Amino acid sequence: MGSGYINCNISKKTYSAFNAIVDDSLTEVTADMLDGITSISSYAFYQCANLTSVVIPSGVTSIGEHAFSSCNALTSANIPSGVTTIGNYAFYNCTSLASVNIPSNVTSIGSSAFSNCSALTSVTIPNGVTSIGTYTFSNCRALTSVTIPNSVTRIGYHAFASCSALTSVNIPNGVTLIDEALFYYCTSLTSITIPSTVTRIWTSAFAGCKALTSIDIPSGVTYIGQTAFTSCSALASVTIKDGATGIGDYVFNWCSRLESVTVEATTPPTLGTNAFDGTHADLVIYVPAESVDAYKSATNWSTYASKIQAIPST
Repeated sequence: MGSGYINCNISKKTYSAFNAIVDDSLTEVTADMLDGITSISSYAFYQCANLTSVVIPSGVTSIGEHAFSSCNALTSANIPSGVTTIGNYAFYNCTSLASVNIPSNVTSIGSSAFSNCSALTSVTIPNGVTSIGTYTFSNCRALTSVTIPNSVTRIGYHAFASCSALTSVNIPNGVTLIDEALFYYCTSLTSITIPSTVTRIWTSAFAGCKALTSIDIPSGVTYIGQTAFTSCSALASVTIKDGATGIGDYVFNWCSRLESVTVEATTPPTLGTNAFDGTHADLVIYVPAESVDAYKSATNWSTYASKIQAIPST
């Protein structure tokens, strides 16, 4: 039968092609009801408010934009192995969706595909996925764990923003950019490992991660964007390896427990304004011994000259 819009008032094999008629009578979708369908079209089940379960047949290869968006009673979705693409907003605002399987043939997950799925607790992204779109899992406030395979090389901005129950996450080795607000206000995030392949940490990437206590920024990172770690109120220590050439405005602003920052670059990176304002009164900025004077006189570093000391010898 191909692709088409599905009437929410569907009974067996009765379709309203290219015309979504939304009402509250549809409670379940079985594989038999979608027999012959190869693509779930955009908005197919949009706002089917009483839809609780969906079994997508094995012949389906793609799920379109907003296909199940705002199906607020949907608790689980069985996505078959033939699906390769999950479209933008496909399950957006499915606030009862507690579990979802993402099959191994999927290569891309669209923007906001699972955003605001506030009951979703865990996600395993299969090996083979190369990109995760913007806002894909944002506001999934019950999400405690996510597994991202090494096949992923691109994670869009805000992809995990406001996942307030997320405690840890692995960033794959192929990722080169930690994008804007990627983990913004993930308030339970206690640890993060930044791989050596990352070259930039963008604006507000970890802002408001109030449980994060320490961070090591590897030598591959050349730039740390403005407000990248602002309001990380438990952050006590930071090490920035020798590759950094630029650090943005307000980058550690209001990290009220931050007492130790080690910057290993011999040439002071350019520093934005107010980078360390609102940190602990006893903050010490450790720099290479031969560069102490250079840091103390460098633009914006000079504001914190009294806090700059040589890295202790070992």
